[in-house]
Amino acid sequence: MSGAPYFNVESDTLGTLRVSGAISYANAAQALAQAPQVPRAGTPLDIDLSALENSDSATLAVLIAWSAQAARRGAALKYQRAPQGLRNLARLCEVDSLLGLA
Repeated sequence: MSGAPYFNVESDTLGTLRVSGAISYANAAQALAQAPQVPRAGTPLDIDLSALENSDSATLAVLIAWSAQAARRGAALKYQRAPQGLRNLARLCEVDSLLGLA
């Protein structure tokens, strides 16, 4: 049995991706490997973070890496409904505007 926390990314019928569970040091590599695939350059992809739990600096690192990967493909990720704890941590680390959480 793995000690890594549960983490999942799934798409809804409107094309929004929903992230659920926790992204932490224990599963950050798995989360990086599941980076959202943007449909085409110039098209923003909405990512619903409302079900994301227990955010820490690994969570921020993964979200920043996902955004960077999308930017390299000429697209953007739009993080929506981020939990307050994640917003607070992003503001403390001064990456809230980088992630569009400001």
